[in-house]
Amino acid sequence: MAARALPYRIGIFTLRGELAYSLSRMVEEPLAAAYVPTFQALREEWKSVLLEEIDILDALSRTQAGVDKADDGLDSFAGRVSRAVDNETDGHTRKQLRAALFKNKALAKFRRPVLGGQLASMSDWRDTLAKCGVPALVAMAPEAEDLVAAGKGAEELRKKALSRNRDFRDIGTRKQFIDKVNAARKEAYGGLAKLPYQNPTLPQNFGDGFFSTEAPREEEETIDEVKTSIEELTAELAARKALLQKLEEEAATEARAAEERLAQVQAAEELEAQAKALLEKAAALKARAKT
Repeated sequence: MAARALPYRIGIFTLRGELAYSLSRMVEEPLAAAYVPTFQALREEWKSVLLEEIDILDALSRTQAGVDKADDGLDSFAGRVSRAVDNETDGHTRKQLRAALFKNKALAKFRRPVLGGQLASMSDWRDTLAKCGVPALVAMAPEAEDLVAAGKGAEELRKKALSRNRDFRDIGTRKQFIDKVNAARKEAYGGLAKLPYQNPTLPQNFGDGFFSTEAPREEEETIDEVKTSIEELTAELAARKALLQKLEEEAATEARAAEERLAQVQAAEELEAQAKALLEKAAALKARAKT
């Protein structure tokens, strides 16, 4: 059985384990001495690949943190603008502003995307706020411009980090290194597998012994990594539950606000009707008084 090709998505430490296994067997077998320098060099090169992968993963975490921070800023600002619209406007003006700013979406739904659609929808807020004619909202226009710019910057950095990671794995250093490892494994196996035909005292499967027989999983999973994965999933579940609670609270708040707005409109209409009736009654009394 030939040395199997290692998959491109192999865990970086599983990859090192494959190299260490083969190198250890070769160091102990004089007949494999010719391949020791190659595998020693690969083991050293692995370190530089690891450092690059760590740097890329750090960049992904760093840029995701930037995206989340920018999104929090936009969410908070959207909430303040929504309250300002309700406090500073009414009637047709309020309806027009909410349509222009929130695209006829409830605040909770509008804020749901992490940047993405929300960032696109808020890209014109500076102009909308600046031109709306409501002083309190006009004063918020510069902040809208700054927050949107921060969001676009964070999103661009995240895209670059993701692109770098894809290139590293699909065509770059990591992929090229795995190709080099697989080529070295294939070459070593070919040479070692010939030796039993030259030396009948060697077993026919002599070449197989220099390569681990357990096929690696696509992603390395050690006990510590499984524990870490569980911790991460638990944290993510807690975060999603917190987000769900936040969205439910925002939806309830938005629903109450809508009910309050409707009640205010109805109360205003009732007062207008009462005022009209009183004016009509007063006019009638004046008319009788003149007769």
